Amino acid sequence: MEENMHPDFLDEEEPMEPEKKQFSVKSFFKSTAFKCIYVLLAIVLICGVLLALCNDLFYISPEERLDRVLSKIYPDGTVEEIIYNEDNPTKLETEYDNGAVVAAYKMDDGNYLINSYGTGGYGGKVYMWIVFEMKNGSIGGIGNIALDKTDGETYLDRLQPGEYEWFSDNYEDGENFVASDYTSNTLGTAASAYMTRTAITNAVNTALEFVRTQLLGEVVGPDPFEGFSYTDYIDTTATTVELAEDGTSVIFHITTGNIVTGASKVDITVSSEGVITGFEITSEGTTDGYTEGILPSITDKSLFLNKTAADLIPLLGTEGEDGFTWENADESLVSGSTMSNFYYVYAAVFAASNYQNGYVMALENSVQYTQYIDMENTTVEVSGTDVIYHITTGNIVTGASKVDITVSSEGVITGFEITSEGTTDGYTEGILPSITDKSLFLNKTAADLIPLLGTEGEDGFTWENADESLVSGSTMSNFYYVYAAVFAASNYEIYPLIEEARLNLEMSNVYGESVSVEAVDVSSFTTSFTNGALSEVYSVAGTDDYIVSATGNGGYEDGTVTCWIVVETENGAVSGIGNVVIAGNEKQSFISYISDENLAHFGESFDGSDFELADWKNNNLTGGASMSTTAIINSVNIAKNFVSANLISGGENA
Repeated sequence: MEENMHPDFLDEEEPMEPEKKQFSVKSFFKSTAFKCIYVLLAIVLICGVLLALCNDLFYISPEERLDRVLSKIYPDGTVEEIIYNEDNPTKLETEYDNGAVVAAYKMDDGNYLINSYGTGGYGGKVYMWIVFEMKNGSIGGIGNIALDKTDGETYLDRLQPGEYEWFSDNYEDGENFVASDYTSNTLGTAASAYMTRTAITNAVNTALEFVRTQLLGEVVGPDPFEGFSYTDYIDTTATTVELAEDGTSVIFHITTGNIVTGASKVDITVSSEGVITGFEITSEGTTDGYTEGILPSITDKSLFLNKTAADLIPLLGTEGEDGFTWENADESLVSGSTMSNFYYVYAAVFAASNYQNGYVMALENSVQYTQYIDMENTTVEVSGTDVIYHITTGNIVTGASKVDITVSSEGVITGFEITSEGTTDGYTEGILPSITDKSLFLNKTAADLIPLLGTEGEDGFTWENADESLVSGSTMSNFYYVYAAVFAASNYEIYPLIEEARLNLEMSNVYGESVSVEAVDVSSFTTSFTNGALSEVYSVAGTDDYIVSATGNGGYEDGTVTCWIVVETENGAVSGIGNVVIAGNEKQSFISYISDENLAHFGESFDGSDFELADWKNNNLTGGASMSTTAIINSVNIAKNFVSANLISGGENA
């Protein structure tokens, strides 16, 4: 093999490695790499020095920033107390649904200066300074308002000079501001900035709520629309409901929530079957030039009339983590005004989904003669065909009075009992004898008593204008007793309807869908058992189902659990357990461990026999609250067996 090797290959020498240069510090300092590093270090040092100088030159301390604000918004005032700012934390609630308070100061004249932001702007947040003028321990009005900063509102130049004065001019005690009202009254000839103005309104309302609840300790009532569904894009502060002329349909006067083009207003009528029978746009939120993009089926109402919520919900598109959004609306709504189309459909879904809630609210809004009645401390009960009122009159100079009044189904007063006289010492003698001996009221109707209230003026009835027959040393008290009687006798028809509507709403929430129920008389049956007791039973109209309230024993520390149980029947036998809802408990400290999955097991495992705790344990469904689960199981067994033994044709052997 060596004979065949190429001679050049035999003579080839190995290549020599290049000579390595030794590292030299002197050569490194002369290198290009060092020059680059040097330049970069020099830039960093110079920038650092410049930044430090700028920080010192341009730094604005919180105190200086406040002084600048005061010079513009409160030139004649000084801070008496720092309630809250970035350097002074607080335990007060500062975050709210549509904004937060950044700083709060009490001024030397007793007023408050609040820095807050509102959400909903085009860029996100808008920060405002607001002066709240105090009078007799409450908000007397709103003083100066100034813009602080924003997160990028590109249409700030569209705001009109002096437009913040609208808040001062339109402040009403106890009321929040409505963004659409502010927008429609301040736009003038300028366009857009709807979202910026919404954030401004939210900032003012946030500061207003902070002062009311945290600084003044006022109790803010619950949202009247709490419990309503589909409220994400509804301005509940500007939405109202009322009964239609037929007495059963509900008219929703809806203002939509903030949208880029501005809020819309629409009146939607819903029948007792949850069907939309009326749709009327009263104010278009769409900006000029975009109304043509609204679907013809919206403007001619055909998209909504005779439709239910189930018919319309698919048009809202895909529901994501943040709920429905106009960007994900059904393609049938896509046009030059997709957003407005979406909001009109959403308003219709809100109305059609909330007939029962709206009906209760509309009935409550129909109650008459409440001007001098303390409604928060007045209760009403329906007993048979009678309506019994426990009335506290509104505040009067001499103090509130309390009176119990019974009204028959014919609207006749059959009982009148003063339980607490509001009249001050020395004035009780002035109360009319016909009031103290009840003869002024017994067997009288509202029509008989209204003339005694005198002449009704712009502010309603007043004791100063009462009929002369009430004038005495206690004219005011006489007037208030008569007013209470008129209130009772005028509303005897509405309160039974309210009670019925509230019951149907509660039972619908238990049942899982809108239902009408009728009470079952259980007085002739045994309702107390070794494992608990039964209290109420309702039959569900249009079905063979019952809704039962039962209390089970055997809970933790011998406590109990009360549940609402839907008992389903078919062909004279109990066929299943629907929803089980925990209504109350005694001593059950682990009751919160019981999940919806635990309760759903009743329906999943029903086989006609009594339920046993072992089944829940075997399936790890006690949630660590075995004794509470025992009490719940007992309540369900009581309901199931009571219906089987007493209320269905098959009886206990079915």
